[in-house]
Amino acid sequence: MKWNIATLEEFENTVWRCTACGTCKEAYDYGPPPFSAAICPAGEEFGFEGFKSSKGKIAYARGLLSGDLKWNDALVDAIYKCNICGGCQSQCQLDHKPFIPEIIEAMRRKAVEDGVGPMPKQKVIAQSLSSYDNPYQGPRRVRLDWTRPLKKAGKPVKDILKEPAPILYFVGCTGAYNVPERAIPQATSSIFNKLGLDFGTLGESELCCGSTAMRLGDIEAFQRIAESNLEMFRKLHDEKGVKTIVTSCAGCYRAILKDYSKANEYGRMMEGIRVTHVTQFLHDLFTSGQLKLSKPVNWKVTYHDPCHAGRHLTKFIVDKDGTQLWAGAYVGLNDEDCLYDKPRELLKAIPGIDLREMRRTKANSYCCGGGGGVMTGYNDWAQKNASLRIQEGMETGAQHMVSICPFCHYNLNQSSQAIGSKMKLYDLTELIDMALPEKV
Repeated sequence: MKWNIATLEEFENTVWRCTACGTCKEAYDYGPPPFSAAICPAGEEFGFEGFKSSKGKIAYARGLLSGDLKWNDALVDAIYKCNICGGCQSQCQLDHKPFIPEIIEAMRRKAVEDGVGPMPKQKVIAQSLSSYDNPYQGPRRVRLDWTRPLKKAGKPVKDILKEPAPILYFVGCTGAYNVPERAIPQATSSIFNKLGLDFGTLGESELCCGSTAMRLGDIEAFQRIAESNLEMFRKLHDEKGVKTIVTSCAGCYRAILKDYSKANEYGRMMEGIRVTHVTQFLHDLFTSGQLKLSKPVNWKVTYHDPCHAGRHLTKFIVDKDGTQLWAGAYVGLNDEDCLYDKPRELLKAIPGIDLREMRRTKANSYCCGGGGGVMTGYNDWAQKNASLRIQEGMETGAQHMVSICPFCHYNLNQSSQAIGSKMKLYDLTELIDMALPEKV
């Protein structure tokens, strides 16, 4: 299978379109009332004018391309001290705006290719993907542990390889292996059961989506996993009648929808299959009247926008041939795929919910600090960054925070506990399950 994944050399012209203006430093909202706040976690932690901020990484890309920079420990460290959250990209208005995260990931791919990346702690992920097909070093049999309470309640989850179903629930590694996150697939399956949906999972046969490998620059591991998944999806459609793939994980959603599309066979392999995040899936059922939330949840909550379900799904409009402005000009964007309004609409539909917004929301959302391999490579920094988000949530007067990403769920909860906050992060499905009555 051929892949259209750009090398750093292919960004030669793009990296020189950064003027180091510093717009990527702050999230702006003209209001009313107007405000600005930091948007780059690395810049916030290590000094924006230093070498680890977003514009500093573009300078590194130039140096690597020109040959003026050679790999050393400090350079590799700087490239991996980034969440690849896209906050800088959201703010930039220059012609290299559509490509900033890709440039950073291309540098990481070059680091891995040259044998200097990823960081030592992150290499465990690569080893685990090779040995277990997941980043958690978990045996395949553990993938089903989250289903035990459902089985005990007389609602076992169907193995889609044995019993056909039109809906494949792609659980994701975090929901399966990270014990606190098992509440998310449990709530999701509970909702599906209450709605009488015919769904199943791959159980022990599910593989990682490959997002972690892609973010770390391990392109060989990503392609191996992605190709296996695409072949499985095709088989499930042709032999088991799967028409919809639903994922709880924002990272899985972004990977299957966006990263996999770089394969030349993507269109053929995914023909007749819809990939959707559970938020979009439930919102469709809500607007059609099939999802009726009637049980009150009397909470004051704030909502955190995950990077992978938000600005990472932005489509950028580029004048490729110069017919609108000039060749390569950034013209505009389309954020209709970004899950900004739909989770909020579902939250507001729950009786008793009092939604209180933080200062930085939607495209200006501040990263939880866990993405881009940071939670594995720099766990202390990941938790410190998450504490900033928890504090911002507390400023709203909310009791709890809600999101739609298991990674955010875990990192923010860990940080909240570490700083002694009573604020707990819930997945949106957990609240919807609370508000949804049992099927009569």
